[in-house]
Amino acid sequence: MEDRLDRIEKGIEALFKGIDRLSESQVKTDEQIKELRESQAKTDEQIARTHEEIRELKKFLDEVGRRLDKVGEQLGDLGIVQGEVAEDLFYRNLKSLFKKRDMLFREVKRNVRRKGKGEYDIVASNGKEVLVIEVKNKLTRRLVDEFIRRKLPRFKELFPEYKDKMLLGGVGALVVKEDVGRYAEKAGLFVLTQTDEGGAALVNKDRFRPKVFA
Repeated sequence: MEDRLDRIEKGIEALFKGIDRLSESQVKTDEQIKELRESQAKTDEQIARTHEEIRELKKFLDEVGRRLDKVGEQLGDLGIVQGEVAEDLFYRNLKSLFKKRDMLFREVKRNVRRKGKGEYDIVASNGKEVLVIEVKNKLTRRLVDEFIRRKLPRFKELFPEYKDKMLLGGVGALVVKEDVGRYAEKAGLFVLTQTDEGGAALVNKDRFRPKVFA
């Protein structure tokens, strides 16, 4: 009987110890759950802050984009204005500039175009020659090449009224670096630019002879 009671007491004692351990485990679990909830709350708060920061950044980038678009429009407008200034400068001075080279052009036109096919900035003609000039704000070798290879060869095709005249070419720009000007000259083109006083000038050497392109 005593042995049986001892076993029962030990069993009860082990049961209570098990309950104590279970209680301690439950407490730890509750603490872990509490920490997890706190961590989740902090994570949610951080996510919310991140979303807000993203929204603010998007607003900032949108504003930057709008300002860049406006600057682009202003620069585009400025480029158009400068292009018109250059065209007007060379158009007004063309007859007098070429008269010094013993080349008399009776007719000078601006913006000669065939709708949807091509446009030429300045076209000057006399009894035997037609001079086609491409005008840019700044002259580059690439622009010279494109004019000679692509644009100038199409002129008589688009304007057959000049088919019996010798086709000469020229380029004009407000900014012409010396090496680019010499490059265009070697290609057989007249080169016009702006002087320090704001006038127009031909920069070709005195011995220059233009190329007849067609």
